[in-house]
Amino acid sequence: MIQDCLLLIQSGDTEELFEIIPRIGVLRDPRFHGPLLELLFQQDVKRREFAAYAMGAMGDRDFLEPLKKAFVESRRMKGSKAEEFQIAIIEAIGAIGDDAAVDFFLPVLGDSPGDMRFSKIQRWIVESLGAIAQQGGVRSTGALIELMRHGDAEIQSQAISELSVAYWHRPNEISKSTLELLCELARDRRPIVAESALEALQSLADVGCRCAEELFTAQTDGDQ
Repeated sequence: MIQDCLLLIQSGDTEELFEIIPRIGVLRDPRFHGPLLELLFQQDVKRREFAAYAMGAMGDRDFLEPLKKAFVESRRMKGSKAEEFQIAIIEAIGAIGDDAAVDFFLPVLGDSPGDMRFSKIQRWIVESLGAIAQQGGVRSTGALIELMRHGDAEIQSQAISELSVAYWHRPNEISKSTLELLCELARDRRPIVAESALEALQSLADVGCRCAEELFTAQTDGDQ
């Protein structure tokens, strides 16, 4: 099976390549490293996208630096294929789950080119921070809490949602101060932020967070 995957990586068409990503993720054989690194920096953008997703499936932290380098390079590219490649890199970094990715992601979030494509990239970054936070990333969790105060309402809203999901399997570990911030944001004048905060409190209450349940009840009673 490993040899079949290696042959496809070297000579398979694009559609076949994407079909073997689950197998690569199960096998995680070190023999995939060289061919995937080579594909990541080829000219064919779709094959580069495959390489990024395959690296994420393998979950090896050795891929982090090449992925970061590829992302910086991709910022000079244009078109929908370039955007798909960037999203693949961001997803891969999130899937690998290294908490140090915060140092890479936060400066990118701070950029503001002002175009719709970049806004989409920012949303994917917040989602990847959420994926790392779900794996126990302390710094990524902290970054999401910071982003709950972001000036962009959409980023705020997404950070709130990602943070609540990150605590689903450990609901009573979320701090009282973070829950109080959710209560504050549930009264925000912007509906997208207020609704996300209220939904976060409710979802945390539903998975057993006693403090969230008390605050959610108090919040909803106060709104009536």
